[in-house]
Amino acid sequence: MIIWPVKYILWAVIFCFYAGFPAQAKTWLVGPDFRLHKPSEAIKLAQDGDIIKILAGLYENDYAIIDQNNLTIEGVNGFAHLKSSGNIPGGKAIWVTNGTNITIRNIEFSGAHVSDKNGAGIRLQEGSLTLENCYFHGNEMGILTAGKPDISLFINNSEFSRNIQDYSVTGKLSHNIYVGTIAVFLLENSISRGAKYGHTVKSRAQNTIIRNNRIFDEGDISASYLIDIPNGGQVLIENNYLFKNKGAQNNALISYGTEGMRYDKNYLTIKYNTAISEADNSILLRNRSNVDAKILGNYLTRVKFDKGIMGGFWRKIKEKIKDVLR
Repeated sequence: MIIWPVKYILWAVIFCFYAGFPAQAKTWLVGPDFRLHKPSEAIKLAQDGDIIKILAGLYENDYAIIDQNNLTIEGVNGFAHLKSSGNIPGGKAIWVTNGTNITIRNIEFSGAHVSDKNGAGIRLQEGSLTLENCYFHGNEMGILTAGKPDISLFINNSEFSRNIQDYSVTGKLSHNIYVGTIAVFLLENSISRGAKYGHTVKSRAQNTIIRNNRIFDEGDISASYLIDIPNGGQVLIENNYLFKNKGAQNNALISYGTEGMRYDKNYLTIKYNTAISEADNSILLRNRSNVDAKILGNYLTRVKFDKGIMGGFWRKIKEKIKDVLR
């Protein structure tokens, strides 16, 4: 029988104890007084599960692709401002995200312009992303997602302001928020304002929840729709403040199904919103689908209740059927 020295036995016990736990997350510090001066430097070094803390301040023309999972990136003592004033590598966004369960908070994105006119603060290409207390302004697109069924986007307590371009020159539309055909999109406790020609919020997601937000035209700048849900899906629009000015291209505040229905399951609930318009001919909803929208408890000022062409058509058919059955 082999008798091991006590010190080897102790080392074996210690090794087995720590082997049962995942490696501890590392925190990376970014700022002028730290070893890492740029957010992109920390993003390149970080591993899955790490935390990146960026000191508040301006970080100009610093671009990154984020591939890690379970990564948290946050500004400290205020917004860390990622400003683009040059050519964006890859022609997509200031930050491109591909990882699962990425959280970004206290970060400001501005100035993203690219050759195809879709320059965004963030381009969500894969995985899932949570935004908390972020600010997107002066980009061509605030945030833009790919159209993949396993992507999820959650936005809380953030602001999207005047992400626009000159449509008369470029022929391209800009949106504060543009969500592709993804699984889930949640927008809550946030502001989206000052979109021009494009939409203030546009979602093609299978499941869309828009609640407790302020979504509005600003000054003499007008969006096409405040909320555009062009491909249907399961949608809840609840407890939002909606304001549309008289210069808007469309008289509807909300649009549903105008580009054709995509999903097998569809419903639309619009409830407890405050909807205000400067124009006398405004309607709350333009519904091009055969979905019977549930609309209740909304406070409307200069906004008419109208389910739209298809919604109105199906409502009349149901009324005729009821008359026949009486």
